[in-house]
Amino acid sequence: MTTSIKARYANGVLTPLDPLDLDEGCEVLLTVEQQESAPRSGLGGIADFVKELHESMPPDAWDDLPTDLAQNKKHYLYGHPKE
Repeated sequence: MTTSIKARYANGVLTPLDPLDLDEGCEVLLTVEQQESAPRSGLGGIADFVKELHESMPPDAWDDLPTDLAQNKKHYLYGHPKE
């Protein structure tokens, strides 16, 4: 059986963008073809970029962000004292 899927490469790992109907532990043969990304423009391009960025981060990475980031942005960006 041959199936083409889209995947994202990040931190040395290929992650499928859609679920795969495969048995756990089965071996597969991958053929890698890099897709050229279309140029982004306007607000739709920004929204797509933010969505891709969000999906590329591991879920537990969001737990490590400070809860006071907006209030103390100068502290995190420039080292100013926290408010």
